[in-house]
Amino acid sequence: MKVTWQELRAVCLLLGCGESRIKGDHLSMSRPGMARPVIIKMDKSLGEDIVRSNMLTLGVSRREFEQLLARVRRHRKGKNS
Repeated sequence: MKVTWQELRAVCLLLGCGESRIKGDHLSMSRPGMARPVIIKMDKSLGEDIVRSNMLTLGVSRREFEQLLARVRRHRKGKNS
């Protein structure tokens, strides 16, 4: 599954996360109750392992993540039309 850092950021925002800080090319996002922040490398495309790790940190299943990602992509597509 190909995911851009902007899409992962948007999914995190939908799940109630906020941007904590940016250090170099890494964006840190967190919300109350999370054991650790989600770290997003601001690169063109994120690897499957990075996305899977962040899904675990966010506490969402692959199915939930894919539904949120589809929502983000529909919204972005609507903006670009």
